[in-house]
This record gives sequence, C-alpha cells and structure tokens, in this order.
Amino acid sequence: MNNNSSTQYHQNEPEKEEDIKAIILQYLRYWPWFVICVIISLGISFIFLKYATNIYTTNSKIKVLKEQEGLDLSGLQGSSPLIDMSKVNLENEIQILKSRRLSKKIIQTLNLETQYYKLGTLKASEVWGHQIPFTVNWSIDDSAQYRSTPLLNLKFTSQSNFKVTEEESGFSASLDAGDTLQFENTKAIIDINPYYKGDYTELTGSIYSFKKHNLENLTTSLSNKIKAEAVEARADIINISLNGENQTKNEAILDELMRQFNQDGIDDNRVVAKRTGEFIKERLKYLVEELDTVETAIVNFKSDNELVDIEASTEALFGKYSETEMRVFEVETQLEITKNFRNILVKNTEIDLLPANLGIENANVNALTGAYNQLVNERNNILVTATPQNPTIIAINDRLEAIKRNIINSVDNYINNLETSLQNTARRESSFNSRLEKLPGQSKEIRSIERERLIKEKLFLFLLQKREEAALTYAITAPVIKTVDYAYTNPMPVSPKRKIIMLGGLIVGLIIPFGVLYLKFLFNTKLNSVDVLKSNLKEIPILGEIPENEAKTFKLITPNDRSALAESFRILRTNINFIKVSGQTQENKQQVIYVTSSTKGEGKTYVALNLATVMSSKSKKVLLVGCDLRNPQIHSYIGLNKNTKGLSNYLYNPNINFEDIRISNINGSHLDLILSGDIPPNPSEILTSDRFETFIEEARSKYDYVIIDTAPTILVTDTIMISQYADVTLYLTRAGYTDIRLIEHIKDLNKHHKLKNIGIVMNGLVEKGAYTYNYGYGYGYNEHAEKSSPKWKFWQK
Repeated sequence: MNNNSSTQYHQNEPEKEEDIKAIILQYLRYWPWFVICVIISLGISFIFLKYATNIYTTNSKIKVLKEQEGLDLSGLQGSSPLIDMSKVNLENEIQILKSRRLSKKIIQTLNLETQYYKLGTLKASEVWGHQIPFTVNWSIDDSAQYRSTPLLNLKFTSQSNFKVTEEESGFSASLDAGDTLQFENTKAIIDINPYYKGDYTELTGSIYSFKKHNLENLTTSLSNKIKAEAVEARADIINISLNGENQTKNEAILDELMRQFNQDGIDDNRVVAKRTGEFIKERLKYLVEELDTVETAIVNFKSDNELVDIEASTEALFGKYSETEMRVFEVETQLEITKNFRNILVKNTEIDLLPANLGIENANVNALTGAYNQLVNERNNILVTATPQNPTIIAINDRLEAIKRNIINSVDNYINNLETSLQNTARRESSFNSRLEKLPGQSKEIRSIERERLIKEKLFLFLLQKREEAALTYAITAPVIKTVDYAYTNPMPVSPKRKIIMLGGLIVGLIIPFGVLYLKFLFNTKLNSVDVLKSNLKEIPILGEIPENEAKTFKLITPNDRSALAESFRILRTNINFIKVSGQTQENKQQVIYVTSSTKGEGKTYVALNLATVMSSKSKKVLLVGCDLRNPQIHSYIGLNKNTKGLSNYLYNPNINFEDIRISNINGSHLDLILSGDIPPNPSEILTSDRFETFIEEARSKYDYVIIDTAPTILVTDTIMISQYADVTLYLTRAGYTDIRLIEHIKDLNKHHKLKNIGIVMNGLVEKGAYTYNYGYGYGYNEHAEKSSPKWKFWQK
C-alpha cells in the first residue's frame, strides 16, 4: 500500500457505493462466525427434525344426503316420493360433526381414554390398536371417567411379566399378565393384547408408557381437533380432517365419526315415524272398542227384529241415499281426524314433533305441519352444541310458535269448511230420509247402524295402513350420508415442516452473528479503520499506518529490521518527505516534525522514537526532543533517568545551553536526544518564551530532522501554542482506542490552521481480524518476509 499524498485517498467511485462495500467487507471479515453459526443452527435444526414428533393429517369426505321426510304407501294414490330432496344446511351438519356428543361416543367406542407410547432412546412415539402389546382395562365406577392418571411406565421383564413405575411419586409394582394394578385411587387390569401384530419374543426389555385421560377434557380436546368444512359453496360434500401423531388412530377416529354421524342422522329420521306410530296406536285402541260396540248393536237389532235383507224396491232410492251417506262419511272422517289433530295441537304445550301424514286433505295444513317438524329437527340439532338461551334457539322458538298458530288457524278454517259441507250434505240426506219415511222403521234403523259401522271400519282400516307405513318408515335404515372418501393419511407430515425449519435454521444462523456484530459495531465508538479517517478527513492526508506491536513491549526499530512494523515506519518516513512545506528549498530540507495526538495513550511517544530511529538510519542527523513537559515518557522507553536535564531546564535557566541537555548517539546511531527535563509548574509560559524559538533555530541548524514529541491537543494547549515552529505535524490516532467523536476535533484543528501541515498516522492496526493492517505484500527482503494473503481473503486485499 502506498501513502504518498492526500490525493491518493480520493476514490473514483461514488461515496455511497464505497460505503456499501465497506459495510459488506466489515461483516465479511467475520465470515467464520457466520459459517460456524450456520453449521450449529442447521445442526440443531437437523437434530430437532430427527427427534421431533411427526404430525400427520388424515382426511375423509362425505356427501350429506337430502333429509328424509318419510313414506306414503296408501295405495300409491297421492303418495309422496320415498325421499324428499330438500336443501341441506351444511353448517348445521358441520356443527354436529364437531359436537362433544359425537366425540364422546367415539372415545367410548374406541377406548381412547387411555393413550399409549413406546419409549425409544431419545423420544417416545404413540402406538395404538394392534401396535400395543398389552391392554389396560380400568375399573368401572361412577367417578372413573372424571379421573386422570400421570404417565405410567411399563417395562416387559418377560413376555408375560411387567414392571410398572411412576417417576414423580416413586411408585413401582411388578405384575403378571391379568393382574390388577392399583395406583392411587384407580384400578386397572393389565393383560396381554391378543391382537398385537408384533413379535412377542422381542418384548422383553422394551418400555412402554400409558396414561388415562379425563373423559370430559379428552372430549373437548377431540372436538376441537376435528376440522370440518364444505368443499365448495354449492356442494353437499364435507371434508373432515384430523391432525395427530399416529396415522392408524387418526383413520380409525374419522371412520368411527362418519359411522356415528350416519347413525345419528338415521335416528333423527326415525323420530317422526315413531311419534306418528304412537299416536295411531292410541287411536286404534279406541276405535276397536267403538267398532265392537257398533257391530254388537247390529247383531242385537237384527236378532230382535228378525231382519235379514233390505227390500229390493228401495235399491234405487238407497243408491242416491248411499252416495250422500258416503259424502257424509268422508266429511265426518275428515272432521274427526282434523279435530283430533287440533286437540293434539292445543294440548301439546311443549316443542315436539307433530304427527305427519294423518290423512288430512288440506294442503295448507300438511305444508305447515311439515315445515313445523323440519324446524323442530333443526332446533334439536342446534341444541346439541347450544343452550336453550341461545339467540338462535329463541328465534326458532318464536318461528315455531308462529307456525303453530298458523296451523291452528288453518285447522279451524278447515273444520269450519267441513262443518259447512257436512251441514249441506246433511240437508240432502234429510231430504232422502224423508222419502224413506215410508220404509219400515227397522230398515232405517239398521241403515243408520250400518253407516256408523262403515265409518268406523274405514277409519280403522285407514289407521291400520298408516300404522304399517309408520312402522316401515321406522324400520328403514337408509344412510343419510354417502362416503366419498374413507379416512386416508397423507404420508408427508404436516409438522414439523422440514424445509421451513431448515430454512429457518439457516436464517437464524445468519441473523445471530449479524445481530451480534451489528450491536458490536453500533456501540463501538472507537476508531478501528483507516477508511473512517479517509471518509471523514478528506482534506488531511493519511501518512502512515502503524501495525500493532504483537510483543506488547517496546520495540526499537533497527536498520536490518524487515518486519511489517519496520516497513510501516519507513513508509511513514518516505511520505513525510513528499509533504511540501512552504518556504522549503532543495538546499534547505531541514524539517521540524511535531508528533502529537488528541489524548494520551495513542502512541505518539512510541511513534516519535521509532520514526527518529528510522530517519537516523539513512545517515541523517536526527534530534528527538521530548516536548511533553507535563507527562514526559521518552526516558522510560530507553532506560534513562527521569530527572536528567532536558528542555524544561533549558527554557527556564538561561545558563544552560543546547549542548548541556543533548544526549548524543543513542544506540550508536546518528540519533541525538533531548529529554523533557524537570516538570515545570508553568509549561505553557516557558514554551511561549523567546528561548524556545532560539532552541528550535539552533536545532534546525544542527540537524536534518528535528522530531518533537508534544503534548496531546485536547488536554492542554501547549502544542497549539508552539505550532508555528513545525514544518509537519504528525497527528496520531490509535485503532481500537481513539474515539470516533475526536475526528471533529481534528477537523477543527485543520480548518482553523491551529496546527501546520497535519498528516494523520494511524497506530495499532492489527494484522488479523476485523480491522487488518495491509502491508503484507510479501516482498522478499529476507527469509522472514511477509507472505501475501490467500486469494480467498479478498477483503484483506
């Protein structure tokens, strides 16, 4: 690296690009940290993935069939379809699928209250069904379902012997197959599982664990785990999913859920038929008694009056009369059925299903009855997951009450119409009856009894038919769902997500060192790089970069020294010679060089002494002067007495001349030395005296170079007060020591010309690490020459 003048430090590229490059290189110097952190982070991610529990997603699909309204087998005349294709409310079905009621049935059916694990070297995996070599049958009592147990470990000591332990309580028990385990307040029989598909001979020494869960808590957990959603907005297909560790267990749960849901729907469809059958059964019992009474009356009347047949002469009249009677029969039948139905409506104050398909020939009444039953079923389905105080239930109750009032109004209107029709028909019957007055009274009486019997028989046959219809409807177990896909498990686990975790490990491995370095750089206010000086002190040349002395002790440069430290001082000497000093000519090259710094500890005395040594090695006469009168340090570097007469004595005592304080030929070189002398009480006053100017002139006349170690500028004003006598001012900074905020102080000194011809020297640059010294070009000065950096250390070029 060449440091000839300040113009060599102006960059051709834009400052922004240089700053970005500097920032990138600043972090790249720590690339081993990034590599190590990435390797560690990826290693942790790999280990986590290897031993983490895999979670799989199991899915199944069902199609919900339309609701079944029942059967109508009344001679196929006016019958309704077997299944009424009404709209399915998928949201209600989804809530039923996720209900705690169905979840509890699944748990009890599949015996999910006990959870089993097989213990491996570093992790435990859940087993279920035929994967478990033993069974645990808990005792049944009123409170058993509300108790849970801690995790119990079971070790096979042989094929039919176990050792059960519990770590926290220290419980331990040795059992044979079929023995009863008593732990705290629970009992269980542990036996061999006859459906185990593994090798029983390999069980010895294997360890399993099991745990009994609280039924209510497990029900809530399973209900929350089951996910159900419609495949599409207009489709009747629901996709059901469940996440879990054991694939076989997941599939069994979903298959059982579909079975329970289907059975639950079948049971709902059979409720209406059951209620109708119960109503018909009650009516048939009453009609049997009435029909028996009528038939007995006919037998008695004929027997008493010795009647066998009706005269043929009255056949035509009775034909018309029979037609009218038939109409009266139909109207009375409808009227009686309708009144019975109205009595049920009025007496039934609870919200319950109404009898359907009773034969009421009024479309409005039948439609309202169907709507009422459908809304009752919907209310019952919602009550599975809601309370009676739920706003939806209250709204449905209001709707049911309104529909019921409409049904009663419709029935009343229909009854009024029937009564009107009956009156009209009765008047016609009366006219026919008057014409039959001439007939024997016996014939009229028996016809009346026969008519009553016919009415009862028709009603009896009608109710028998409806009873059979209700029985068939109740017996039908047509499914309410169609299985689109049975439970199947995706072989790829959904958790942990391997790619995301590995990518996260890579990102974390990069972020951690970046964050640490960012904080380190953020809170580091020390000057560590020459680039900072170049970017902030563009008007001041960088004359030298002094590497850190690895020996940590003072090292005086010798003429044959070819180390990087020695070469840095020689480059500094060369760069000083290129500084143009006003008034200097080819014949007058004497130079007075000040060496100063902002504060103590930046190495100005160390640099001044070695610079003087290097300059004297060129057969130049060099004088090193200790001008830091407040804190002299040169004597400690070369082992001289601190009380040796020096500059302060010369300036204070006119009787002491230049030769009295000069120490000649330091270490046998052309280097002479003048120490600071005794510490005076008023250093500023004696430095500004005429005698100091005389001293400088005499030194100029006798030496090629006069190097003066002056006081720090930020602490005292001594150096600034005598700055006019300097030809060049070397301003020392130290890597890792000088505060960056002192750059503004250096700018101020240069801007207001408080120091002459300032040149920056950076001391203490390390040869390795984040802020490296860049003189290792590998020139072959001797066998110990520095080697160039490898090509892969591009940030050190």
